[in-house]
Amino acid sequence: MDKSERLEAYFTAIDIKKIKGNSMLNFDLYIKNDKNFILYKNRNLVLKFDELQRLYDKNLENFYIHNKDTKNFRSYLETNIGEMLESENIPVQKKAEVLFESAVNVVEDIFNNPRSGEAIQRSKEMVGHTVNFIVSAPNAFVNLMKIRRYDYYTFTHSVNVCTFLVSLAQKFNITDKQTLKEIGEGGLLHDLGKSMISSSIINKNGKLTKAEFDEIKNHPAYGVKIAKETRDITDVSLSIIGQHHEKVTGRGYPKGLQSSELNIFAKMASIVDVYDAITTNRSYSNAKSPMEAAQFLIKIKDEFDNKILMTFIKMLAVQ
Repeated sequence: MDKSERLEAYFTAIDIKKIKGNSMLNFDLYIKNDKNFILYKNRNLVLKFDELQRLYDKNLENFYIHNKDTKNFRSYLETNIGEMLESENIPVQKKAEVLFESAVNVVEDIFNNPRSGEAIQRSKEMVGHTVNFIVSAPNAFVNLMKIRRYDYYTFTHSVNVCTFLVSLAQKFNITDKQTLKEIGEGGLLHDLGKSMISSSIINKNGKLTKAEFDEIKNHPAYGVKIAKETRDITDVSLSIIGQHHEKVTGRGYPKGLQSSELNIFAKMASIVDVYDAITTNRSYSNAKSPMEAAQFLIKIKDEFDNKILMTFIKMLAVQ
């Protein structure tokens, strides 16, 4: 590896369309010239619209940030996301990327400090942006699926489940935005209880012991407890958090509830949660393709509401 390759490993390309004119930067912004990275704008300075336009005119496609500023960049996207999602100059695909990166940033902060009032408010705002985007943008679901991460992390998994849930609810003619936000919040926070479980268990490579798995099975109840203590949260959201591992057969956890006792949106969550988990790479298994995952879900269809399952599988066909 030569010097330029070593240097490149420290920087991440940022699509120029993800930077908003007349916005304050909280990261250093670089331009690549041949094999060198040249500082273009220091953090805590405003990138003016006319500067950005000149770079557009020169057909510049990417800025670069140092990898250490990744979280700051995601915070910047979150601050400006409302205007970006409404902009007619940003392609839908780029809006999907901005939404995903911002949402991951929010979920990471929630898991690091689940009782933070600021993180609670940010999560509600992010769910609102997600619902508005899915409802109003053409092919929003398709574009969000294109930028799904295929390595399993609790943060990205939470964002994926939120996206799947809101989109699936629409297939059942749920159009009320408030209801969709409640569903989305439940999806985004469905694994909130994992923040109370030791990272040595959450991140363990290999099979869990019985005691470790018993602790994992407590995470829906932990999540409900945290959500009730810290959030103004609806029964719809709480049901998704508490019941997303329950099965219609009564063989799920933590309570072993029967089909008639389960919230319909929790039944949806149990399907999309499994789908996202098996279509991402884990330490102990490789990701299944969408076709393989659909076949797997059909194989264990007795665990799920069949009408919801078949609707979800048909929805996946648009990917």
